[in-house]
Amino acid sequence: MCAHEGACDRRSSCEARSSRLRRTSRGVGSILLLVTPMLFSACAKEDFTKPRTYTLTGRVRLVGALRNAAGDSIDIQRFENADSVRVYLYHGSTIEDSTRTTSGGYRFGSLSGGPYSVVTILWGDIGDTVSIANVTADAAADTLVFQSSPTMIGFPNPFQDATAVRFPVPSASAVELVARKPSGLTVRSLVQQLLPAGYHQVTWDARDDSGNLVPAEPYWILYRAGSDYRCRLVVKT
Repeated sequence: MCAHEGACDRRSSCEARSSRLRRTSRGVGSILLLVTPMLFSACAKEDFTKPRTYTLTGRVRLVGALRNAAGDSIDIQRFENADSVRVYLYHGSTIEDSTRTTSGGYRFGSLSGGPYSVVTILWGDIGDTVSIANVTADAAADTLVFQSSPTMIGFPNPFQDATAVRFPVPSASAVELVARKPSGLTVRSLVQQLLPAGYHQVTWDARDDSGNLVPAEPYWILYRAGSDYRCRLVVKT
């Protein structure tokens, strides 16, 4: 074979491969043109609507008693705008979220249908729970209420410089008594010792453990002796 003929064969081979590539390219293009409308058609038939979600809102109320300097009850005390109270959200029996109140209110979003409960825990077994059987729309839950224990009083309430707390101890017990913000922050340890049976009275001078005057806001006086938990709302003005 001459050099000229070899060159011709190579050109023919290259042209043949080029032709096949062009035909293949056109074939792929044709397939894409056919498949693309089918994909858009399929997408149009699919329902991509996201599941509906809902919002649950509510409030927390702190309840005590207005008392004069002699300890006499004057009226019921309700504090509706406490900040930073921890609220837990349960979906069925599983804890799903938690938040803190702002001016007494709280909000949970992105809820799906089903049973929910909102829970607050103050001290030991003291707290409140509100249950919603089935959330199928945006809803407002019943108010969560922290109720002061009747076996412990604080007076005067509200107070400026000091308030006294009176409580009975049924039998000699190791007693813990603290002043705490609604957020759960302890500001003052008042008692942590063995007390004999009988009535006791402790005065809180409105100062924290560092000796600083506390801000004007509500506080809980919390009592514990074994499994006996009590609470009393007092408000510094």
